[in-house]
Amino acid sequence: MSSVVRIRLHVGSGYAGADHEDVVEIDKEEWESMSEEQQNSLMDDLVIDFRNNVIECSAWVIEEE
Repeated sequence: MSSVVRIRLHVGSGYAGADHEDVVEIDKEEWESMSEEQQNSLMDDLVIDFRNNVIECSAWVIEEE
């Protein structure tokens, strides 16, 4: 039996070939000691960090000429 919990992270833009995936391993004992709410919060944090690492977004005002 594995001593880790594997969490697959996925970020997709909706365009073909523009998906990003990663797998994060968490110690099984640590994972099982968390409540379901803590597990969900950890997964949210992991995928937000992953998303922020694989995409870039910006916005700016276009000056009229």
